[in-house]
Amino acid sequence: MYNVLVTEHVHESGMELLTQAKDISTTIRTGMNRSELLDAVAEADAMLTRSGTPLDREIFDHAARLRVVARAGVGVDNIDISEASRRGVVIINAPTGNTLAATEHTMAMMLASVRSLPHAHASVHSGEWRRKDFMGNQLHGKKLLIIGLGRIGSQIALRARAFGMDVFGYDPYVASSHIGNLGVTLLDDLDGALAIADVVTLHVPLTSETRGMLGAREVKSMKQGAYLVNCARGNLADERAVADALREGRIRGAAFDVFGEEPIRPDHPLLADDIRNQVVMTPHIGANTHEAQSAVARIAVSNMLAALRGESYEHAVNQPFMASLLPEHRRQYLSIARRMGIIAARLLSGAPKDIRIVLRGPLFSSETENIHFELPYRYTPYTVSLLKGFLEVHLGPEVNYMSAALLAQDRSLSVEESRGDARTYNNILEVTVRSEKDSVSLSGTVTEENKLRIVSVNGYWIDFVPEGTLLLFSNHDRPGVIGRIGTLLGDSGVNIANFALGRRNGSGLALGVLQLDSAVPAELIECLERDRDFIWASAVTLPENM
Repeated sequence: MYNVLVTEHVHESGMELLTQAKDISTTIRTGMNRSELLDAVAEADAMLTRSGTPLDREIFDHAARLRVVARAGVGVDNIDISEASRRGVVIINAPTGNTLAATEHTMAMMLASVRSLPHAHASVHSGEWRRKDFMGNQLHGKKLLIIGLGRIGSQIALRARAFGMDVFGYDPYVASSHIGNLGVTLLDDLDGALAIADVVTLHVPLTSETRGMLGAREVKSMKQGAYLVNCARGNLADERAVADALREGRIRGAAFDVFGEEPIRPDHPLLADDIRNQVVMTPHIGANTHEAQSAVARIAVSNMLAALRGESYEHAVNQPFMASLLPEHRRQYLSIARRMGIIAARLLSGAPKDIRIVLRGPLFSSETENIHFELPYRYTPYTVSLLKGFLEVHLGPEVNYMSAALLAQDRSLSVEESRGDARTYNNILEVTVRSEKDSVSLSGTVTEENKLRIVSVNGYWIDFVPEGTLLLFSNHDRPGVIGRIGTLLGDSGVNIANFALGRRNGSGLALGVLQLDSAVPAELIECLERDRDFIWASAVTLPENM
């Protein structure tokens, strides 16, 4: 018998799966305090939770038997994923169950905003009948900008077209072939796209790249009289900047279901009395439909049961294969592959079209294929790890080893894996990523001392350690250039820890990599890009504990 601890209310369709399972003993303990939770997890083989149960190191310390945690929803911010992985606990979520609910809520918020429906309703309830005060706009013929063309963004596009809207999309990491029959015109300049859109809706994950993507400058770029809708994630838009734009009449309306801090406080800028008739707000209820909650409960529970029983399962947020069972040298190649993916994603310009990875050396011979990883696709773990690193840069930490290859397929990203004979190094990974206008190539290896190394970038032989904060740049190979970048970094208070330079005979160019002790100011990158001696520059920060 497996003991399953349920800590929050979950839709009855998921609970039925538990009660019908003859090998499951279910304990329902909602509303527990911290001490009670610490005691309860000690006997649990699996947990079924939502967002209100924090699972941190202390909880895992008390959960010696815990093997699986299922989250009946999408977000896993309440779970220490790294700690769970170290303990061998599989974390499962349900990312597909609420797609339609979130889509329909976005359309409802859009309509409510352009027609001032909540405010008209409140007026009638107060005994008024002021029809002229609620002159709205129609969606037909308006330009809609969808920022992020994933599952929900794509569904919004289909429905917006049915309303007769002209649909535009901004998503630098989606190939044009992905949008297929959506009827979306892809734009590659966010400021320009904001300037033409009558309605803007956000549908991107919250990552270091997307956090604050609609800041004060971007809000100022919006078309006069436009509407903004955010039912995706809090902290994507600067809520104070939006309130100021409403107050100044630069935009006409805003509809928010998600906020940077939840629940919002009484002094939240969008609650100000002088703009209340221009704002529609709901308390993060985009997924709150009976159908969506039923679907996420079934998805979470069914995959949790499969993981417990050793059967195939989906939507693991952390590793679907046990890297801890691999010899250390193989684990290091998983790590170098993921790091190469992150670096390639940061260096590539434009939407990626294809990725080609070549595994060279005896480590990747046919013997590797006999290791049982139970992966639902044909790629080796090294290719999967590279895909995870590449995609997580733009899609966020919810990209996992189980979903990485499927997300690549969803985005029409062609992936080719092959093997070859080793040359200079005993074992080496070679990757080339191409977009519609650019390409990036990297080679990485692990030394006999188990040290990670990147040994070539875009055809330049180089040797650097892929960790911490890196500044990569291409420059004209002439005196004084390297000294100038050192001076610029020094003036910015950034210390150089290591330096590597690659040169290619006859090219007149060089490629440099600096390992730094702190982050690179955005102003410094802009300065280098303006400098005639530099071709390009890019900062990459690699996560710890990879």
